[in-house]
Amino acid sequence: MTTQALPSASARTDLAVLTRERIMRGLADLLASASGDVTFRALSQASGVPERTIYRHYATKEAVFSEFWMWLNTRLGMPAPPKSPEDLVEQVPVVFAAFEAGEPLVRAMLHDAHGRATRLAHTEARRAKLRDALGDILVALEPADQRRLLSSIQVLFSAAGWENMKDYWDNTSDQAADAAQWAIRALIAQAQRKIRQSGKPAAGKEGRAVWTKRRKG
Repeated sequence: MTTQALPSASARTDLAVLTRERIMRGLADLLASASGDVTFRALSQASGVPERTIYRHYATKEAVFSEFWMWLNTRLGMPAPPKSPEDLVEQVPVVFAAFEAGEPLVRAMLHDAHGRATRLAHTEARRAKLRDALGDILVALEPADQRRLLSSIQVLFSAAGWENMKDYWDNTSDQAADAAQWAIRALIAQAQRKIRQSGKPAAGKEGRAVWTKRRKG
């Protein structure tokens, strides 16, 4: 009597990775084709993965889209989070070029109901990255000015901003990036002028420490 060897743990892991990749590619095809609401049946047909197998990997549609969000960002080559105002400004053309390269999927994630819900679920993470990049400026601003600066830059440095500048002003992606960079620089410069006029410490570790101590006092 012969027995068939079971797949090793590493082989099962490799198979799971390949299966999830097929599911992600299937979802990308569905979104790019704008074929309507994404169902598990449609995803099975697009990916070639049995519907019951998809359910084993993703219990809900939200789980599929959540992983797809990360998969898409990796596929588009999104840069690491900016660590300073200068990094943020310099990343605009890089990020907008990535949006352009994946335009059908980026637009789908903006307008598909599940795509929108997924983006909103990552709102706080995006806010945290922006606060980190602008930290040395924010620390010397009052809360109302912090909100004005953050919300304005968030709109400009986003897929929605890229899309609006292309669609409503007939900009190319490069022109949209140039406009966003110009506006973000102007907003940062205005915030820095306001800080100087207020007499608060300049941005930087020393200024951050002094201003934080003053506010606590």
